Amino acid sequence: MRRGAAIAVLLLALGAPCARAYEWRAPPWQLAQAGRPWQSLTPDEQWRAWENYQRYQQLPEQRQRMLDKRYQQFRAMPPQERQRLRQNWDAYRGFNPGQRREFIDKYHRWKGHK
Repeated sequence: MRRGAAIAVLLLALGAPCARAYEWRAPPWQLAQAGRPWQSLTPDEQWRAWENYQRYQQLPEQRQRMLDKRYQQFRAMPPQERQRLRQNWDAYRGFNPGQRREFIDKYHRWKGHK
């Protein structure tokens, strides 16, 4: 509970300064992640969303636009396809470093990069 309160205070304190002066983007607690309101996310999910938001804000504008476009493409997919991609991503996140390297090597061979 203390961690959740600390995160809330941190988010409130840092939320406004993180926005760019010329282009304001809503912080993660004002957005829905995977169709869920901020309050329904677990503390770990909220922390991950906050870290993702901070990384996003530090990206060059061109990279942000590319990610925005990919996100819009994701949102346009049928719900079943989005769920399949989420499950695949969750499985990948569960890989240990060796499994990730093996997966990436297989992917590069499949794409013809190696």
